[in-house]
Amino acid sequence: MLMEWKYGHTAYTVHGDLTSGKTPLIILHGGPGFGSKGATAVAGYALSTGRPVVVYDQIGCGDSSALLEKPKEFWQVPIFVEEFNALVNHLRIADNFALIGQSWGGLLAAEIAITQPAGLKALILSSALGDTQTWLDEVRRLVLEMPKEIADVIIKHEEAGTTDSQEYLVAAYKFYDRHVIRIPMPADFAAHFEEAMAQPNVYHSMWGHSELTCTGTLSGHIVTDRLHKIKVPTLVISGKYDESTPKTSQAFIREIPNSHWEIFEESGHCSFLEEAAKYQRVMNDFLQTNT
Repeated sequence: MLMEWKYGHTAYTVHGDLTSGKTPLIILHGGPGFGSKGATAVAGYALSTGRPVVVYDQIGCGDSSALLEKPKEFWQVPIFVEEFNALVNHLRIADNFALIGQSWGGLLAAEIAITQPAGLKALILSSALGDTQTWLDEVRRLVLEMPKEIADVIIKHEEAGTTDSQEYLVAAYKFYDRHVIRIPMPADFAAHFEEAMAQPNVYHSMWGHSELTCTGTLSGHIVTDRLHKIKVPTLVISGKYDESTPKTSQAFIREIPNSHWEIFEESGHCSFLEEAAKYQRVMNDFLQTNT
């Protein structure tokens, strides 16, 4: 289905019955610009309990308006907060919803929660992006812990500004195998990733050409100084080997009252796939308790 708003249209899907009496879960996908197909597994976990779920392609990706004509500077966090608010009003659930965000979606979820929407009942930050510079510093530390021949290639190309080179991409994928997803990537998720990278405008504009460095509009973004404004029960999830490292997660836990941290011991950045059964249990238990 489509919601028309000031920046074109946003494509969304409602799974289940929004009038069932259960608080609906809204899923914010990662990226920026990766689309909602990557949220299929998480949606299924919530649906298994009869909870309605809303997924949507954030503006600029998937089946939503691409807005390819917009300059890089257009792609800022407030656009996505505005889109979210328009959607919950469109669906008439602004007075009762829970929110989960993965990676970039976690940062967006935090930014939404900071505004203290009246209907937000519970928040899940899954391997969330925090302050950009802290994230980059931690990623650099993880890169330096890689085998020297891999780390040297990554650093060489980052310093030369040649992160679109094939040599760099091969080395970067070695990093991804250790810190992003540590299991063979499921075929449907791999297809989704390839599809997202075929339309990389938002990712390139907001982040850059690689997970390992930020050259986009999120460069220098800070959220931790406002996290104390989040007033709802919050679950922070991260993997032991996650590029969203303990230093990032600890900032959320330290600053958000009534927050709890769950570490997935066998996971990188995609614990919802790497430890699916545990993720489903932890997520649903939290939502059952707090909504």
